[in-house]
Amino acid sequence: MFSPDALADRVILVTGASRGIGAAIALACAEAGASVAVGYLEDADGADATVAAVRACGREAEAFPADVREESQVNEMVEAVLARFGRVDGLVNNAGVIAQSLVVDTTIDEWRHVIDVDLTGSFLFSRAVLPGMLERGSGSIVMIASRLGQIGFAGVAHYAAAKAGVLGFAKSLAKEVGPGGVRVNSVAPGVTITDMGAEVMDGEVGRRRLAELPAGRFATAAEVAASVVFLLTDAASLYHGQTLCPNGGGHMP
Repeated sequence: MFSPDALADRVILVTGASRGIGAAIALACAEAGASVAVGYLEDADGADATVAAVRACGREAEAFPADVREESQVNEMVEAVLARFGRVDGLVNNAGVIAQSLVVDTTIDEWRHVIDVDLTGSFLFSRAVLPGMLERGSGSIVMIASRLGQIGFAGVAHYAAAKAGVLGFAKSLAKEVGPGGVRVNSVAPGVTITDMGAEVMDGEVGRRRLAELPAGRFATAAEVAASVVFLLTDAASLYHGQTLCPNGGGHMP
């Protein structure tokens, strides 16, 4: 889809890359020529599988564990990536969780967990890589948001709020760092065929949402990854604070 040198000689850090969309993004970056730092929390086997897939493309890769909610762990991970690869040219804030509960049933701990993983993690990683990007005068940060952050959805208010926050954070950060040569954008997928998306795809809710899609099908992780890779490449040089929506027509902003 992209030329094998579209991201040549660049280092891309992808959080939550042990499976699903994150793993697909890591592989797509490798296919476009990048070395990849594979971020993960608990699934070391999955992270190792992603590393192996990247290396099978002839690119360098290494896995780095961190809890995206913890400032010290994020900073230590970025330092480890810099020690291994020398720099971070692109960051993909992909790590995320989704939970289902009505607001009246949601505990403060459940609320904070989703907000901290999906929104605070993006802030912490972005802040950690920005000094190097700004010093070089180049870089690209891509946030993985969600269609639900654009439209809202009953039963996942904490998730929708976090992803709406991601979109607002990306726009604000783009205005801060764009003059310094760093681009910040978002990708807001609809339902995607992954382990996380399986809960939505199965059952009556999934059938209703599928019927709403002009595309007539849900997205694959590779299709979402293609939007991310585009935003990381020089072809997206005029994209600042934008949101790409690989959602099959489920939301048309």
